[in-house]
Amino acid sequence: MTILDESPPVITREEARARAFDLVGRAIRLQLWVMVLDARGHQLPLLIPIDDIPARPEPGDLATAGASMCALVSEYAPGGSVILILERPGAALLTAADREWCVELASAFALVRITGIFVAHDDGVGALES
Repeated sequence: MTILDESPPVITREEARARAFDLVGRAIRLQLWVMVLDARGHQLPLLIPIDDIPARPEPGDLATAGASMCALVSEYAPGGSVILILERPGAALLTAADREWCVELASAFALVRITGIFVAHDDGVGALES
């Protein structure tokens, strides 16, 4: 896959948070977003939304999506990584459901390097991982 993104590479967690804010912004509805970066931190020309998600995940809900992303990264961005964003309306303060999503995302995407896990809320984008 050809990299079309001329933005600077995303290397740090703060750069990943800034990119998440640039592309997802403030929350509008409940959904997940996946961005794929190549091994040098350049974003592949896709931003993948996953909608129709529950307010709280069930363990294993995202296993298929995680495996598919791992295969996509292996094929089109060997050595690359993903940025994961939970978009949910509400305050910036992390909730119990947010923490459950973080655990589920980390588990489902464990086979691929994760540059950052974030939550897009009413006021912007913040870190979802510890």
